[in-house]
Amino acid sequence: MATSTTKRTFTPEQCISMKINQLLFTRHVTKKALAEAIGTSPSNLGRKVRGDVVWAIDELYAAADFFGLDVVDLLPRRVTPQGQEKSPSTEVKGDDLVAGAGFEPTTSGL
Repeated sequence: MATSTTKRTFTPEQCISMKINQLLFTRHVTKKALAEAIGTSPSNLGRKVRGDVVWAIDELYAAADFFGLDVVDLLPRRVTPQGQEKSPSTEVKGDDLVAGAGFEPTTSGL
């Protein structure tokens, strides 16, 4: 019997919603309390946590403040197709440097 493994992908909005739902659960916080903190109704927050409604940036900041987190802690990390996280590192290897178009030296007179 062969089993198929399908990799499920989530939108960034769904990842944010899952993270906030996880915080609500693990910290024993009600949706009503979070809704009041971010300035929305509990029913609207429920739609956001389910991923039906997109989070506004000011709501994300308010939610992060409510949980005592930095807003980046609510955002998903980018993942490469191989499943390795991409970090916004400034580290550059010498063999990765390639000049773009328009950076060629002038060769007039040769």
